[in-house]
Amino acid sequence: MSTGGAEKAAARLSVELDKLGYSISIITFLDDVVYNYQGKLVNLGIKESSIKPIRHFQKLSRLQQFLKQEQPSLIIDFRMRNHWFKERMLYTAVFKKYAMCYVVSSSHIAWHLPKGSFFKKVYNNAHVVGVSKYIASKLAKDYALEKVHYIPNFYNELEEGVQIARPTDVPENYIVAVGSLRNAIKQFDQLIATYERSRLPKHQIALVILGEGEDRENLESLISALNLTNKVLLLGYKSNVEAYLKYANFLVLSSKLEGFPNVILESLSLGTPVVSFDCVSGPSEMITDKENGLLVANQNFGALRKALDDFSTDKELYNHCKTHAQQNLTKFSTDTIMRKWLEILK
Repeated sequence: MSTGGAEKAAARLSVELDKLGYSISIITFLDDVVYNYQGKLVNLGIKESSIKPIRHFQKLSRLQQFLKQEQPSLIIDFRMRNHWFKERMLYTAVFKKYAMCYVVSSSHIAWHLPKGSFFKKVYNNAHVVGVSKYIASKLAKDYALEKVHYIPNFYNELEEGVQIARPTDVPENYIVAVGSLRNAIKQFDQLIATYERSRLPKHQIALVILGEGEDRENLESLISALNLTNKVLLLGYKSNVEAYLKYANFLVLSSKLEGFPNVILESLSLGTPVVSFDCVSGPSEMITDKENGLLVANQNFGALRKALDDFSTDKELYNHCKTHAQQNLTKFSTDTIMRKWLEILK
């Protein structure tokens, strides 16, 4: 329940299921809860031993006890599941007794589906949700799973009359990037270097990055080395990310890989167009090139620099995309996506 996309999707789902009258319990393995949720929180990360084997045994025991007491009709698993031995132990000792639904939220499917024939049988006895068309197709075709569902993330519509205040810690003109500060995945180091080579710094358009992570110090050093201290702002994690999205010139996504990035959907729903790599999974389902944003050849940072420049200098193109940002989002509305979840829950 910390700051990742899968965690946000799980939290949002708990809120919507609660509205529909379901009894919800959220089990988190880590003591790091930032998203709004509904239901009973079972935090396995508190009062844990500093000794790793004991810590794992404690969590396993508490998980067994809680599920035995609650007897859930379905467990929806949003976790990364890439450690074969750990997942074998969890399944054998705990999950084997219950109806399961496994969510795959990254195009790197191995992070969510352990290798081997054992887990193929496990997943074939469960519902498996792919959050993008690419992921769902891979699960059905390449992994030959039988109960595959395509259920993308959804966005929360603003209630009528709700006003979002402009953040006070951003300049007048800025673009925004959002994600954990992990250069291996989000590639913020290359984004900063691309921004430095673009026209944006000369036009006094700042780059604002929201998120925390292991590469903060590296990014701070890079910003200093490129003399961008007043142009690139690392503002950390923000609970009101929608405010930063709403008032940005546009969102930029430079990830190496994605699943179905929530932030693109959130940005478009707020009327803010997007510049994004055309990753194999996610962006092309939400962005129509030169209609509500710009899709850039995947991992082509030269093309990304050009897209940044085009969106900042071609006012006709930019205004067209901004005007059409909120169109064609009905298929990702809460009602539409919840109907898909209810097919599994029946």
